[in-house]
Amino acid sequence: MDKFEIQLNNILADLFNRMIRVEERALSSVSGPRVTATEAHILDAIGQKDVVMSVSEVAAALHITVPTITVALKRLVDKGLVTKTACQSDGRRFLVALTRQGEKIFEAHRFFHKKMVEAATAGFTDEEKDALLSCLKKLSDFFTISNKREDVTWE
Repeated sequence: MDKFEIQLNNILADLFNRMIRVEERALSSVSGPRVTATEAHILDAIGQKDVVMSVSEVAAALHITVPTITVALKRLVDKGLVTKTACQSDGRRFLVALTRQGEKIFEAHRFFHKKMVEAATAGFTDEEKDALLSCLKKLSDFFTISNKREDVTWE
């Protein structure tokens, strides 16, 4: 890697780690059980919809497998943040919804992200905002394509 790539890599890795830590600390200020950033993103996926979601719909929204989301949802049910009920029309499907406490954490998580974006872009010109969005879109596209490929290797 050249100097630019090393600096960019270090900034992205540091940014990711700091974001997770700050997000989890912000969520801990909401009363109730401790919630990880990953759990908050699951609550966010469920809370964004105006309809009750199935377990497989939550997994699809987060681009993860059904077994993975099933384990995570069990923890959230045990924490009292999500309800999981059998579907009336198809007993093989389970529907999930936020509890009142889950909704409270969902709202706190949304507020955290709003404040994070506002603080990160304070004082940006329109051109700087456009450049940032363009860069992040390219980065997002890379991860989207890499996530879909089964032949991704570290060579």
